[in-house]
Amino acid sequence: MQTHFLNSNVIWLDSVDSTNEEAKRRIKDFSKPTWIIAKKQSKGKGRNGNRWFGSEGNFSGSLVFSPNIKRSKLHLYGFFLGVALYNTLKNFLKDDTNIRLKWPNDLLIENGKVAGILLESVYTNRKSDLGLIIGVGVNLNTAPSFATNSDLKYNTQCVANFTNEEINLFSFFRTFNQELIKLEAYIDETKIHTILKLWETRSYDKGVIIKFSGKRGEIKSGIFLGLDEIGGLIVGESSGVKKVYSGDVYFGS
Repeated sequence: MQTHFLNSNVIWLDSVDSTNEEAKRRIKDFSKPTWIIAKKQSKGKGRNGNRWFGSEGNFSGSLVFSPNIKRSKLHLYGFFLGVALYNTLKNFLKDDTNIRLKWPNDLLIENGKVAGILLESVYTNRKSDLGLIIGVGVNLNTAPSFATNSDLKYNTQCVANFTNEEINLFSFFRTFNQELIKLEAYIDETKIHTILKLWETRSYDKGVIIKFSGKRGEIKSGIFLGLDEIGGLIVGESSGVKKVYSGDVYFGS
């Protein structure tokens, strides 16, 4: 069985522009899976060119590794890390806290965004070897505030608001890495698609109303019907059933 998380290296930095960008700069030096974790990010990256605010006391890290799967399946590791992240935060949160995974790569607590995951594929020190960089940002102890006219459809939250104490960065990462190791032992990489069923049980209930952006940026409404076999969003509309593979989705609307 292939293992990526059991013996990964970890590089801790005080500050960096972006852990994903730092991973790209160093990737040719890595011979095994490696985490780059910074106490502070100045130019963190989010999906679709958005910025991720990584302030001190929160988690900003990027994992570099080379999955032994087809390029068309690399995106499934976003769901994989999402499930592990959900399992990790359950260890810290009060029992009655509402926590959900939101398609494709976000995590919400009480309908406030707490974490995001960003995937980028790059070539490693072996030209034919495709590597994957997965950036993870988690608002552990503070959350950025945005103006009321922000385009964001969700408020932001931090994990500490739903625990009894401040969360230690090192303790969080230790738990996160253990959850990744346990999940990897449970799901063989050759069957990485099975992570989608675990992801669904940690997301919103099927049948809830969602809003999603169309190809021209227009906002549409539909019913959440789950995920297809490659992780696409299945949406029920008055005109029938459609599948969504990109764009922004807002649950509970």
